[in-house]
Amino acid sequence: MDLADAERALRAAQLGGDAAALEAILHPRLVAVGPDGTLFDRADDLHAHRSGALRILRVEEESSTVRDDGTTGVTDLVARVVAVHDGSESAARLRYTRLWVHDEGGWRVIAATIAAV
Repeated sequence: MDLADAERALRAAQLGGDAAALEAILHPRLVAVGPDGTLFDRADDLHAHRSGALRILRVEEESSTVRDDGTTGVTDLVARVVAVHDGSESAARLRYTRLWVHDEGGWRVIAATIAAV
């Protein structure tokens, strides 16, 4: 699977609330920053999806770039996103910038920033 495919697999897992797939894609040492500046890790992200506290309903891609050098890569996605977080539905235009590493488990996200655009 190339990095572009891994990015698409991540989005599919998020949209499907597939915590098992996310567990395989998110690196154990993931660190991420949410659009409100909150720092979270892999366990936090998986818990949000497993518990239903976060449900991503729609991701409408506006632009996407993928850059990799074989063992590391960066993806950048701008999209309109509709999600339910802690029972409240919201819509926003967001930029997801992700740092990926490639190891024996394939491509996995090790760092991410989500920012309102």
